[in-house]
Amino acid sequence: MKVLLINPNRYRFPPVPPIGLEYIAASLEMKGHEVEIVDLCFSENPYEDLDNALVAYTPDIAGITVRNIDTVLYYTNEFFLDKIKEIINHIKSKHGIKVIIGGTGVLANPEGICDYLNADFAVAGPAEDGIIELLDTIEGSGDIRKVHFGRFSSKIAYHRKSSKTDYRKYFDAGGIAGFETHKGCSSSCAYCLEANSRVVFKEVNGVIEEIRDLADKGYNHFHLCDPEFNEDLDYSVDFCTALKNSSLDIKWAVYMKPANFNRKLFRLMKDTGVYLITLTVDSWKKCSQYIADIEGIIFSAKSSGLKIAVDFLCGFPYEKEETLLEYLDLFRRIQPDSVGINTHIRLYRSLPITRIVLNDDTLRKYILGNLDDKTLIEPVFYNQISKERLEELIGGDKLFRIEGLNKGVNYSRIVP
Repeated sequence: MKVLLINPNRYRFPPVPPIGLEYIAASLEMKGHEVEIVDLCFSENPYEDLDNALVAYTPDIAGITVRNIDTVLYYTNEFFLDKIKEIINHIKSKHGIKVIIGGTGVLANPEGICDYLNADFAVAGPAEDGIIELLDTIEGSGDIRKVHFGRFSSKIAYHRKSSKTDYRKYFDAGGIAGFETHKGCSSSCAYCLEANSRVVFKEVNGVIEEIRDLADKGYNHFHLCDPEFNEDLDYSVDFCTALKNSSLDIKWAVYMKPANFNRKLFRLMKDTGVYLITLTVDSWKKCSQYIADIEGIIFSAKSSGLKIAVDFLCGFPYEKEETLLEYLDLFRRIQPDSVGINTHIRLYRSLPITRIVLNDDTLRKYILGNLDDKTLIEPVFYNQISKERLEELIGGDKLFRIEGLNKGVNYSRIVP
């Protein structure tokens, strides 16, 4: 089949290259499908560019990525689905082509989002294999489910089609390149759509070659697109060892969690060009070992010459203010480079934290958003700590920042 993959994401704080579509394009071509990508991020007239691509390429079907439903952060939140819906309706009404949606955002409510967007099909989860199976079913005229659940096999090396993206535009606008080493996350965070998902690691040399391909074109600044780099310590060490041996001259930033680390890993990360770790921390029902791991990973990273920014989510149901004060004291003592504090928890229908909130009437007074819509597709937040009270507790300490007041990400705030 001829497939046109579309990136509708025009959010530019910063702009993010559509690497998910690059991976999908590679998997489709490997199975004999024809693929083109139209990237609308920097388009001055997106509908004209989209029409031109559809007329010139004449695809059999279109695929649209839903990277995010919204920006998640409460104060400057932007909802993306209505613009994507307009694009889908335009494609279907003017060109008569069926549309598949995919991307991390779909996981929030696969069938509900598919209906909201008026898409024909949705792939929930990793789509490299899932979209192949869906297209096979469509071509076979069999019984086609609206929602297809994707999976990923590490046995197949997809050499992504980075040539289909104009990376210069992204770099000029403050974006950077990305790559991923694995799919899935073994952590059980009650507020995360990717929690408890199957973890599959990519073949190390294939990832190195992806990086080399972009570095050879002059793009040497990267952000790792994994949920967290240190999902498995042995794999992380092996990857960094191979990257060091490749002699690639790059700089890169990563997400990590307070687990699975040692000094060897941090030395290797420093040697391979890592300059920033964003450490994801939350206050939801933690044990003393979790606190010890926060201390250990921050001390070890800093002693290895790495900068470390903390993304801290707090203010969970039944949580007392004393818990927040304990974490503030912890961060003041161990001094990461910055701490972004978020007290607004985005509620998605499929999450355990959402069930906890909705099943207790005493918690409903802390809900911000429209609960009449049971799909919870449009933004709904839980927040029990006011901005004024949080500012009072921070007390003007420059270490802390309230997330969402200003747009941006850590790798654009903390430069190498």
